[in-house]
Amino acid sequence: MALYTGICLVVLYALTATAAAQADMKDRCHWKCLTFAQLWPGSFCMTFSNIRCEIPKHVDSWTIHGLWPDGKRFCNATWKLTQDDIGDLWADLHQYWPSLINEDAFKFWKKEWSKHGTCGACADSMSCPHKYFSLVLQLRTKFAIDAAFSAAGIIPSCNNSYTFDHFHSALSYLGTHVNLQCFNNKKRQILMQVKIPLSKDLSLGCHTPEENFSKSYYKPCTNKAEIYFYPFTHHPYNPCS
Repeated sequence: MALYTGICLVVLYALTATAAAQADMKDRCHWKCLTFAQLWPGSFCMTFSNIRCEIPKHVDSWTIHGLWPDGKRFCNATWKLTQDDIGDLWADLHQYWPSLINEDAFKFWKKEWSKHGTCGACADSMSCPHKYFSLVLQLRTKFAIDAAFSAAGIIPSCNNSYTFDHFHSALSYLGTHVNLQCFNNKKRQILMQVKIPLSKDLSLGCHTPEENFSKSYYKPCTNKAEIYFYPFTHHPYNPCS
């Protein structure tokens, strides 16, 4: 009788643990949109004063900031990224998803996986680290901002600026909710980042909640002033010095 009771308790515990895990995963999946963010390194370092920031010599275009399920962070503290998980992606990640603030690139990717990737893992397209990082690289190729700007005649410059509408027109293929973010410096709007909202099925146009930018260096670019798109130079903190 005692053995039977023990077996029942083990089965009950297993069922309870499974149900709890399923409920936890369901909660982690309770997000509607993803944000795919790309940074412009040519002006990125301007936002830092006390942190060493530099553009790796091999970087010459837009880089990835991250792919983030909205409203969810740090969904599985026990699921750690290993180098073996992304070994075959190493070269592309260094090229297109580098760390720009003097941090070991792998440590940066580990943080992105822990903070954001684990929350997207409930979706088939991101169900493991290799899928998550592969998907991010694919999105960077699919949503090639550099090619779109070049086709629209938008060229990095310290002297020439562009209108808000010019940028939005160049990125019209990304949908109406694409978010251009700027850094205000010396009364200039300087383009820093582009955020692309995606639905869970990776389609364009998901409407994300309004962000709180009160403590952010980046603000939504506005149509009240021209926007500058700075070039890469040897002075990352002040590219147009």
